[in-house]
Amino acid sequence: METRPPARARGRPSDDSIDRGLLEAALAEFNERGYHAMSMESIAARAGVSKVSLYRRWDSKPAIVAEVFRFMSETAPPEDRGSFEADIRALLDESIGSTAARSAGKVVMRTMGEISGDSELLALYRRHLLTPRMEQLRTLVKRAKARGELRAEVQIDVACAMIAGPLFLYYLTLLADAEVDMPRDLAKRLTRTILGGIARTMY
Repeated sequence: METRPPARARGRPSDDSIDRGLLEAALAEFNERGYHAMSMESIAARAGVSKVSLYRRWDSKPAIVAEVFRFMSETAPPEDRGSFEADIRALLDESIGSTAARSAGKVVMRTMGEISGDSELLALYRRHLLTPRMEQLRTLVKRAKARGELRAEVQIDVACAMIAGPLFLYYLTLLADAEVDMPRDLAKRLTRTILGGIARTMY
């Protein structure tokens, strides 16, 4: 998952370095302390700016967390690489074994641990992270269906779950430092296994 510069709200001072520093500080606070323990004051202190600078940009903790989720999210349609196999392989290569993957995994696991008792945080996660990522996966699957690459009985969201499930488990084992036997060519092997379950051509 690649990060991107935050969208600028109308009237916000034009200092991208402060904006990005505050978002990175908020992300670090979220990962280390969790949504409920973090505070606007701790975010400002970590970023090395005044609380006034933070509140000038975002007026509440939910507002800055929403911006952090948008900061991490990727909403652009995934590139069409010509085949379902190439599309999945590119997605897995991007999501496995990178610093961005570890950061994304931390956010996902931390969020899972806190959203059950917080409807506001759940709504932010669903809107700004889960829904855009699901739409990306649906785009890949719908393209594959249009090419005739999937078995006719395979439902769109079932195919999405086949792709997202291994990634979720990968993030979990990564963060837990679990002792699992993961091959170096994990992205390639996962791609072949996923295709073996849903593709029209046998793999």
